[in-house]
Amino acid sequence: MTQIEKINHKGFQKLVAFLKDHAPAALAFSGGTDSAFLAYVASGVIPDRFSAYTFDTPYMNRTEIREAREFCEEYEIPHAVIPLPIPAGILNNPRNRCYLCKLTLFTTFKKTAAHDGMQYFFDGTNTDDTQGYRPGRKALKELGIISPLLESGLTKDDIRHLSKELGLPTWNKPSNACLLTRLPYNHTITQEILERIEKAESYLHKLGFGNLRVRTHHNLARIEIPEKDFPAITRKEIKDKILEEFRKLGYDFVTLDLQGFRSGSYDNL
Repeated sequence: MTQIEKINHKGFQKLVAFLKDHAPAALAFSGGTDSAFLAYVASGVIPDRFSAYTFDTPYMNRTEIREAREFCEEYEIPHAVIPLPIPAGILNNPRNRCYLCKLTLFTTFKKTAAHDGMQYFFDGTNTDDTQGYRPGRKALKELGIISPLLESGLTKDDIRHLSKELGLPTWNKPSNACLLTRLPYNHTITQEILERIEKAESYLHKLGFGNLRVRTHHNLARIEIPEKDFPAITRKEIKDKILEEFRKLGYDFVTLDLQGFRSGSYDNL
């Protein structure tokens, strides 16, 4: 009996049955908790009829792409990386950027995977993702992208719990989003800005901080971390290290957002 067969969970069993009925299949694979869980399960349920595809764009975190590769190598999951430039329609970071981005990326994903013989096209949306501001889901619906985790009724907590039960290292991986979410809407995007944000967040991760965002307003960095981490980041020795590093990166002002970490903080402005 395999690990997958040992799992006794209603939603998980629904997922297994769903996957068996939807093959050969391709998954848009970010390497996060949700897509890693789905990739692992799908590769076990429909082996030889499943592949994962990762987008590589200038606004995707380099660490995320590397970890996606490593995950698929470790679990012997067929994997391809699709390099893409910044779509012309989002160069000024418009408010509907998620819709325009996903429309472009997932159109390419479908064409690439169909060329490889795939008939069904998945993403890692779960039931919790139906709450809040998710403009990108409109593009996925238009393109006929299927969300097996959503179809199976699995929540984020379900996925973390089941991932841990399966021994996946991604079970407690912090949620992430593309680097464009660190910039205000209608803000011109450059490679330099994206690299600066990525380096700033990478430095904070190295200092031991998990969930975080470095929202960037021109030459001002607004750090979002959970409130429980406020005492640690404001310790003089840590604060001084951050100020020194961020100023090397080109930030003149470095601030701590007193509202703490929250996804999509620009959406309410």
